[in-house]
Amino acid sequence: MAQKLRIIPLGGLGEIGKNMTVYEYGRNMIVVDCGVMFPDSTMYGIDLVLPDYNYVVQNQDRLRGVLLTHGHMDHIAALPYLLREMKATLYGTPLTLGLVERQLTEKGVLDNATMQVIDKNKTLHFGPFQVTPFAVAHSIPDSVGFVIKTPAGTIVHTGDYKLDETPAGGRTTDLETLKTLTKDGVLAMVGDSTNADKPGRTRTERVVGETLDRLLSEAQGQRVIIATFSSLLARLQEVLYLAHKHGRKVALTGRSLIENVKLASELGYLDVPAGLLVDVNARVPKGKMLILSTGSQGEPRSALNQMANDQHPHVKVGQGDLIIISGGTIPGNEESVGQMLNKLFEHGANVIYGAMETVHVSGHGSRDELRTMLETVKPKFFIPAHGEARHLHLHRQLAEAAGIPGENVFILKNGSQWVTDGQTANADEAIPVDDVFVDGRLIGEIGEIVMRDRQRLSQDGFIVALIPIDSKKRLVGEPQIVSRGFVYMNDAEELLAASREEIKRQYKRGAASVKRALEDFFYRETLSRPVILPQFIQV
Repeated sequence: MAQKLRIIPLGGLGEIGKNMTVYEYGRNMIVVDCGVMFPDSTMYGIDLVLPDYNYVVQNQDRLRGVLLTHGHMDHIAALPYLLREMKATLYGTPLTLGLVERQLTEKGVLDNATMQVIDKNKTLHFGPFQVTPFAVAHSIPDSVGFVIKTPAGTIVHTGDYKLDETPAGGRTTDLETLKTLTKDGVLAMVGDSTNADKPGRTRTERVVGETLDRLLSEAQGQRVIIATFSSLLARLQEVLYLAHKHGRKVALTGRSLIENVKLASELGYLDVPAGLLVDVNARVPKGKMLILSTGSQGEPRSALNQMANDQHPHVKVGQGDLIIISGGTIPGNEESVGQMLNKLFEHGANVIYGAMETVHVSGHGSRDELRTMLETVKPKFFIPAHGEARHLHLHRQLAEAAGIPGENVFILKNGSQWVTDGQTANADEAIPVDDVFVDGRLIGEIGEIVMRDRQRLSQDGFIVALIPIDSKKRLVGEPQIVSRGFVYMNDAEELLAASREEIKRQYKRGAASVKRALEDFFYRETLSRPVILPQFIQV
């Protein structure tokens, strides 16, 4: 029986982030991207969310390589965690691998990776897979998509892209090369869906440069602070150029920003005029200073958020400062960004952000560009990827409008197995995948039950019941109640006294009944469900 091609997304479908896709044919496997997702406001205490890569670890003997489309965190930042469990060869463009190498070094797993630089003129061979990269315009240099030729047919994996004809850095999406590589037809396309709900075309990066140029010319005598993504190198280059043009010195604050500027400069992706960069403590007149900062997403430990909370060790925001937020808000971060903006205004700064001026444009194509890609590639089958559920379904509608039959468009979920023999295709039984939470040094130990407890703690607090017993497990003395985040002890003595009596009544029925009885008691009395922690203390 002929072997079949399987495409298995392990992350990036029904969500923005943790992009990771397995391509499998027979006993051969390649993986495209391995990224993280940043936690939303309901993921209490979580630092990062990883894709569930157990399937790859369990089948590592079949893995021929990990291919990387570009250097954004949602495409590369899970690699240090994957490489704690296995070794792999990584394939990417020079900047992408430079960013990966730094992360692997920080996590102490660089020895588990072999790095192979790719360029758009070379085809890579991985058993039955022949992979050729093609250049795409995105908000970080050196971004590519992949044309993957297999015995079942050709697949186009677009990666993140837009059809910007005047991108910063000059790298456009190479549709002509893509047409050449796919002249014999395309079996399926796995396509970026991020902006499937945005009409028209995504505005060119040049517009941002023009806006920043005007704002700097109007900011005479003001200190300017610009916050953006540390990996948005095209934007950083534009800011450096404009600062030089307007006679300003540039100071960097934020570890990832400082490291990315250093790396990109060494690799030749950033041109930094001599003498432009100064220390953030340098004695430069305010009207001649521009501070580049991390924190456009309101991240708690970022430099700009420290300024907003008056905790930055070197920069105190005040009257006369112009702050420009040059980064779009990632879904889920709206609340934290809004709180940060409010605090910056309260400090007396003038803050300009996306709702006021065009100080940021997306790195992803909008509806007209997505349709152009579909009409260029003309795939027989289509798999919308990289987006929340609404984006995937809207991209499906675009595909149907572009002439792809509805039954040939597959809305998949993480873990789904898309299987084809080159003629027909179907979604096979999914493999089990779960979000993998990173909390400090804990990786994967935080599961659904713990997250549910954290949610309850955030809503209703907790109660510790200290229950004294003797060596024969008989109740002795009076139980004590400690409450945090539930009720203020001094104002609830009657309620707590009643709970102590409930403990004494229930303990006669057995220690195991105390926890459930207290849960029922407090819900009955308050309609709240604090987390109950009985502690039996032998005295």
